[in-house]
Amino acid sequence: MIKTKERLARVNEFIDIKMGFLGAIFMGSIVFWINHDHGWDLALVAGLKQLSYTLFFGGLFLKMAENIAISRQSRRWAILLGGVIPMFCTAFLTYIVHAFKGTPEPIHSTIPTIIFAWISFTFWSWHKTRS
Repeated sequence: MIKTKERLARVNEFIDIKMGFLGAIFMGSIVFWINHDHGWDLALVAGLKQLSYTLFFGGLFLKMAENIAISRQSRRWAILLGGVIPMFCTAFLTYIVHAFKGTPEPIHSTIPTIIFAWISFTFWSWHKTRS
């Protein structure tokens, strides 16, 4: 039988759990705060949904950025591609979720994601190419 540490190590090959969790707390709190005018129960649901999305997809795309960054010979290309490719994936998924959920202006919900994702993934790629 596979032990818990081995399972965690296997999951951590594809998802950066620690950074995904930190991002999930940050983004879940922001979404809760944005929606608190609609009642704490609806804000809590929205915040928890964002928390779960960010934990999984944020951790997944951070690991993608890291793998792209450490696989390139040129540091400039590593940082550029490590920031841009996961940002496009994040923006696409964000837009699709908002479009299918019926958000009145899904592009307006996607723009902050594009900005924060690009900054975060580029910084993470830069950080990973330093070591």
